[in-house]
Amino acid sequence: MIYRYNLLKRLKMTSRGTKPYLTTGEIAKILHVTRVTAYHWIKLGRLKAVRVHHGKYRVSKNDFAEFIKQHKLENQVAPEILATPTVKILVVDDEPDVAGTIKTFLEKANPHYHVVGATSGFEAGQLVSSFGPDVVILDLVMPGVDGFSVCRKIKSDPQTRKTRIIAITAYSSEENLKKIRKEGADAVLTKPFDYQKLLSSVKKLTK
Repeated sequence: MIYRYNLLKRLKMTSRGTKPYLTTGEIAKILHVTRVTAYHWIKLGRLKAVRVHHGKYRVSKNDFAEFIKQHKLENQVAPEILATPTVKILVVDDEPDVAGTIKTFLEKANPHYHVVGATSGFEAGQLVSSFGPDVVILDLVMPGVDGFSVCRKIKSDPQTRKTRIIAITAYSSEENLKKIRKEGADAVLTKPFDYQKLLSSVKKLTK
């Protein structure tokens, strides 16, 4: 009973935060395990997570809620953490500063947005599988695998075709706009774009 009370208390404290994700350290504290144990759950595929800078992992509250359900801990957790709607967003741009600025803006605009950046089409492909974004903000012109190919791959895969895609480009020729819409983009913004318009597009596509 004491364990259950402490777990509930810790989860309630965590759910009051504005972050839509948890660190391995936070998960370890909530479940009274070591950080190494939380790390092993991730490495074994039991707990879904996305790898960010410096080898660290972030677990969305949605994925943590799924982990709780799988291990039948529903009665031991605060309802808030299971109900928190997290919108996972992947920003793909070969300019790290652009991706970082979009990430900062969106996470400040809505505390339930969990934003991860990718700087190449190849990295984007990996994160679409491991991170499972609800929305991809996709630059069209990148070295190697371009945005058109990434969009086509996402929309042609039955497992990811419901992912919403917002294409961004500085080359807004009629040909490019027509091509990306044909590949399945849900919205297109031209650079330099209004960040409020970007936020509006994200809100519209995630209702």
